[in-house]
Amino acid sequence: MEIFENLTLGFCWWDLPALILLIAVTALFFVRRHKLNNEKKELQDQLSESEQ
Repeated sequence: MEIFENLTLGFCWWDLPALILLIAVTALFFVRRHKLNNEKKELQDQLSESEQ
C-alpha cells in the first residue's frame, strides 16, 4: 500500500514533553478523583449521622 511506504516510526523532540505532560495530567486527574471520592464519603457519613 502506498500509504504505508513513507511511514517512519520514530520520535521527535516534542514526544518527551508531550509524554511528561500526559503523565502529569493523568496523575492530577486521579489525585483529584481520589480527593473528591473521600470528600463525598465524608459528606455522606455526616448526613447519615445527622439523620439518626
